[in-house]
Amino acid sequence: MSVDQSGLIPAVQYLRMSTEQQRYSFENQSDVIAQYANAHGYEIKRAYHDGARSGLHLKGRIGLQTLLADVLKQDRDFQAVLVLDVSRWGRFQDLDQGAHYEFVCRAAGVSVIYCAEPFENDGSTKTALIKQLKRLMAAEHSRELSARVRAAQLQQARLGFRQGAPLIYGVQRVLVGAAGQEIGVLDRGRCKAQKDNYIVLRRGPANEIDVLRRIFRRFVIDDESPGAIAAELNRGAVPFIGQRRWGHDAILRLLQHELMIGVYVYNRYSRLMKGERVHNPPEQWVRVQVFDPIIEPGLFEKAQLQARRPYHQQSREKMLDGLRKLLRQHGRLSAAIISASREVPCPVTYLKVFGSLLTAYQAIGYPPPGRGSRPRASPRQS
Repeated sequence: MSVDQSGLIPAVQYLRMSTEQQRYSFENQSDVIAQYANAHGYEIKRAYHDGARSGLHLKGRIGLQTLLADVLKQDRDFQAVLVLDVSRWGRFQDLDQGAHYEFVCRAAGVSVIYCAEPFENDGSTKTALIKQLKRLMAAEHSRELSARVRAAQLQQARLGFRQGAPLIYGVQRVLVGAAGQEIGVLDRGRCKAQKDNYIVLRRGPANEIDVLRRIFRRFVIDDESPGAIAAELNRGAVPFIGQRRWGHDAILRLLQHELMIGVYVYNRYSRLMKGERVHNPPEQWVRVQVFDPIIEPGLFEKAQLQARRPYHQQSREKMLDGLRKLLRQHGRLSAAIISASREVPCPVTYLKVFGSLLTAYQAIGYPPPGRGSRPRASPRQS
């Protein structure tokens, strides 16, 4: 291994800190690595950091990705990478993944040194066995931690304490202490600061409750579409969450959300150890009544039946009315215009119901543009 003019081996350090324990802070890692460097003749030129990052995957770890890219450069200015221990390099569930990244470094002529491990990374059979065991222990630690966290989340959900998920319209998050005392309402985007605090759900302000009940009446009793309801609320300057505009999808989500009848549902989906999102069977869902219904249960059930109806069972004329409105607004129609609108179904739905967009256009008297012609706005009067 070459040395520079100072007689020291040029090296860099890699630091990773998740949210596990303070003993893995960057400062603590750097202190241990600095002591090792001073004792073994290394000069640390710079550090590569991955803060608040899990060691399960390479994805999102910009520090390690940059380090590996620099390792492969012909003009790199270091000969070794100093890391606290095997677990800081990664807690990869595939043990070969961590070994592969170390091999990439070694093949390029860069040594990986684990400064706090009780072995020298000298390439011996004994060292290889110890490293593999360490990788297995690091991976198993992550699996056990994930299982404990998951069990705790399920138990808290059964007690009615909210676990993750974005805030919905008409519902408030209330922070409570360990003794059950209310601390205050959490605004959107804020998180609880202490581990012994919990979040419970409450009905939102009266004006939002009134809007929700209006939405359900317009949908179930007046048979209005979600897009038409959204347009009506936007015309009336009724603010959605974060002062955003209402849309078809937002209305449909509220119409189907069980918090409208005060039921908190958890564990519909799970994503263990940053893996793929999995849809859990209904028998694994946690369902808890957390407050009195906002919407009368009978009306809510009717909304579910109506929301599940395919568009071809709903009013074709309403779909055509939506096209007429778009035509009046834009002076022409296209798949892009329909896709961008929140007041009508997507082009695929029109294709399923009418067979083609051309057929839907013809139904409202709109002659689509021919080759070389300009589209004309001539909606049929009805």
